[in-house]
Amino acid sequence: MAWSNIFLQLITVTGPVIGEGLLAGWETSIELDSFRWDLAVPADADPAKKGILQGLGGKGLAMLGVGGINLDMGELVMEKRFDIASAMIHTCLDNYLPIISASITVLNIKHGGRGIHQPGFTLVAADGHIVDVNVKMVPSGNGVEVKEEITLKFNSVVISYLKVNGKDNIPTNPFYYVATETKPKVPGLG
Repeated sequence: MAWSNIFLQLITVTGPVIGEGLLAGWETSIELDSFRWDLAVPADADPAKKGILQGLGGKGLAMLGVGGINLDMGELVMEKRFDIASAMIHTCLDNYLPIISASITVLNIKHGGRGIHQPGFTLVAADGHIVDVNVKMVPSGNGVEVKEEITLKFNSVVISYLKVNGKDNIPTNPFYYVATETKPKVPGLG
């Protein structure tokens, strides 16, 4: 029996990071306790670009011919138990290895004899680096567990959701955001 219904599939430039998932179909994934991420429009953003267009994300705005909003992508913070994946996660931090993608899937738990759990919420963060790993001891029953809090900075994200309707999963439109690129100024060229 898995201890979570949240799974991380982490791909680095050296390949996938192998986890200890306990749920059928997710055996090589990393089980997460929780995660958090925030996206914000800076207070000094152009008010004309806020509102309904903001939900379209950078690519959607570009397709409409509207200038993008400078979004603060925030950091993706994931909490997990210390496990076999921890060695590679610390190697990525120590060597500033690029993370190609970090795909977090929250499963819709099936009831009534339907044993296969299907993805519900999916967040895929791409083009990033692990910038912090915090290891801590957490009380658990009569003992303690070693937990890790991993912080990932990234440049793009896609969020999608599948709504359970009877025996079917109905997809919603995905949200897609890209970090605003800031190019260094070249002396003499402005």
